[in-house]
Amino acid sequence: MSATIAKLLKKSTESMLEDKIGVAFSGGVDSTTLAHIAKKHSEVILFTAGRKESKDVMFAEIVSKEMVLPLEKLILADEEIPEIYKKCKKIVNGNLDFLKLELLVPFYEIGKKAKEMGIEVMLIGAGSEELFVGYNRYYTYHEEGKDLDAILKEEFRTLKDREIYLIKKVLRHFDVEARFPFYDKKLAEEVFSVPLEERMEDRELKKGILRETARLLGVPETAIKRKKQALQYGTGIHKVLIKEKRKGNL
Repeated sequence: MSATIAKLLKKSTESMLEDKIGVAFSGGVDSTTLAHIAKKHSEVILFTAGRKESKDVMFAEIVSKEMVLPLEKLILADEEIPEIYKKCKKIVNGNLDFLKLELLVPFYEIGKKAKEMGIEVMLIGAGSEELFVGYNRYYTYHEEGKDLDAILKEEFRTLKDREIYLIKKVLRHFDVEARFPFYDKKLAEEVFSVPLEERMEDRELKKGILRETARLLGVPETAIKRKKQALQYGTGIHKVLIKEKRKGNL
């Protein structure tokens, strides 16, 4: 099972590579697996954005050194985070949910830096959560008796109109093309053929099947064992933005 998933993920990632490519990087299992596959074929530059003491920045530094890959570390000051949020809101032109918009803040900074460096393509790990049951709310849905398998398939199917669409739009603002190796039809068919109970086995770390796959591929254990943390929390931006929202500034 994991061997087949590894083969399909490799094929999807390799089909999206250029001679020089960026990876939006958190030091977690998703982005590290993509970077690990990509570095065998391309010149890879890792990009991470977050508050100075954030988990994403900390793990990105550690794992990038283990992988011997260059890391562009973009530290976001508290006072600039709300301004970036407003810029993202303007780019996507919409009255979107606060949580959806705040996810775009790190991508704005990554896109800006990538353009400065002449990076035209960026790999993004979106799609992994839906495939490998990465969010706490999925476990809650299951406990509530909802048809989780149907929910996961529908959320994966519509990702192109939601998170993927928004990230693409923000990066396109900087003439950077976002590509999503996890958002692959054949990979999805294989993962969704695995019984839901098996996909949900590791509730503590989550995405157990992906972690097994990453281990088969030779991904560093630091990334494989990193506990799942949503982007807005891993980067530290949620704490800043929710405070500003409560003040009525957003």
